[in-house]
Amino acid sequence: MKKGKLKIYFGYAAGVGKTFAMLEGAREVQKSGIDVVSGYIEPHNRPETSKLIEGLETLPLKKINYKGIQLIEFNLEEALIRRPQVILVDELAHTNCHGSRNKKRFQDIEELLKAGIDVFTTINIQHLEGLNDVIEKITGIIVNEKIPDYIFEEADQIELIDIEPVDLLERLDKGKIYQLNKVNQAKENFFTLEKLIALREIALRKTADQVNKSAIRKAQNKKSIYAKEHVLVCVSASPSASHVIHAAARLAVAFKAEFTALYIGDLENSSKEEKDRLRQNLRLAEQLGAKLSVLYGDNVSKQIVEYAKISQISKLVIGKSVQSSFWSRENIVDLISLEAPELDIYVIPNARGQQKNTSGTLYNFKKIRFSLSDLLKTILMLTLVTSCGLAFKLSRAI
Repeated sequence: MKKGKLKIYFGYAAGVGKTFAMLEGAREVQKSGIDVVSGYIEPHNRPETSKLIEGLETLPLKKINYKGIQLIEFNLEEALIRRPQVILVDELAHTNCHGSRNKKRFQDIEELLKAGIDVFTTINIQHLEGLNDVIEKITGIIVNEKIPDYIFEEADQIELIDIEPVDLLERLDKGKIYQLNKVNQAKENFFTLEKLIALREIALRKTADQVNKSAIRKAQNKKSIYAKEHVLVCVSASPSASHVIHAAARLAVAFKAEFTALYIGDLENSSKEEKDRLRQNLRLAEQLGAKLSVLYGDNVSKQIVEYAKISQISKLVIGKSVQSSFWSRENIVDLISLEAPELDIYVIPNARGQQKNTSGTLYNFKKIRFSLSDLLKTILMLTLVTSCGLAFKLSRAI
């Protein structure tokens, strides 16, 4: 069966007009004789949006009783029976209520696509897993509803719904996004001009990058004429590992590279907390598009080098944990550099919140080398200077 196509209406904040644009697009498609059905639309009590739903066939929603409350969800089973050519399913990052067929709405949409149904949907920039930590820094808000990046990356079409931040704030003041009694609270939190400008810029870049990658995919043959980059991130049970994984994922996207996450160690003597944290970190890496590999042993640097050579790794990303000794971490990187000089090594500073300078920038460690011989020379110089000082003091005393 031919797989359905996914079109995402993409925005940088609520109220930019994603649902409105999706409905307009659906009506245009319907005019050409294509069978279009509305599966789930969130009108947000906006009259202009609600008016566009008129004339579209609407599937009955699913009613689920949970803890004495009746909840309304998209009816996936009904959609698969109806099998339209195109279905509209708003809010891609939505989490389904308990008792639904799938936990997340993007999983519902994946089923529709596998059934050969084209899907129109909507999402905002803050719901992309790979940008989650960046958005959190800008807004100060933790977003829990996220989608794996591969959903966005594999979409057949991304349509950016753009509006000037000043115009968006004007819409907010007029009560066109939230009810008027919630406007002041919104302007104190998410809807500040500086935050909206930053989010808009990220959305524009993300869309441009996606369009560029799509063009490259179409232009290339099955055998790429370009040398393929391969990024390897070393994953641990450290609380700061998620920071390292996000940085490595962004590097992989920037270089259009293959992406692998590697764990080296033995979990037998680890605590339950460490095991749970490691599983979370590996799951995050997988959600960001990484293939997972696990090795067992004590000689970490040797195993990284061997794995890098066998798997044709071009770039290695590791974290500089604040809990680790500076010299031991330095030594591992130095050993890897000596054994695999062709490997680009990037060290992520420290996880956010643990030290002031924690931007998550990728630093190429080859530019900052301090080897064992340098350490020995430094110790020798200090010894000589100390000896000379003592001799001088003794001579004066005599």
